[in-house]
Amino acid sequence: MVKKILVPTDGSEYSRRALLTAAQYAKELNADIKLLHVVSQPPTHMYDFTIKEYYPLSKEKVEEIGAKVFAATLEGLELEEIQISKQVVTGYPASEILNESSEEVDLVIIGSRGHRPLKGALLGSVTQRVMAEAACPVMVVK
Repeated sequence: MVKKILVPTDGSEYSRRALLTAAQYAKELNADIKLLHVVSQPPTHMYDFTIKEYYPLSKEKVEEIGAKVFAATLEGLELEEIQISKQVVTGYPASEILNESSEEVDLVIIGSRGHRPLKGALLGSVTQRVMAEAACPVMVVK
C-alpha cells in the first residue's frame, strides 16, 4: 500500500511532470507527497587539490535556494487536496534521495532528467542511481 510518495525536485520541467504524476497517484491512493530538493555541496576534502578554501552555504542560503526551487516546481499547479511536505537538504543528490527513500517512503517518483550536466543523456545519472539502489519502487517520468 502506498501512503508516502517521495518526489525529488530541482525545479526542472521533468520534476514538475514527476510531481503531477505523483499528485494523480496521491489522490487515488490517499497518499502524502514529500517534495525534496538537494542543494549540492562538495565535501571539503574532495577538491583539496584545486580549491584552497571551501565555504559551505549557510543554512539560510540553503533554505532560500530550496524555497526558489519549490516555488518553480509548484508554480501554477493546483494541489490543495494533497498533503505535501517540503524538505531541503545538502549533499550529493543521488545519495540524499536514497537516504530519504529508505525512511517510510513507499514510492519514489522522479523525473528522467534534471538540470545537471549531460542534458543529452537519455536518463540522468541521479535518476539512474536512484533506480538501481532505492529500497522502494521507483517510477521515472519523462
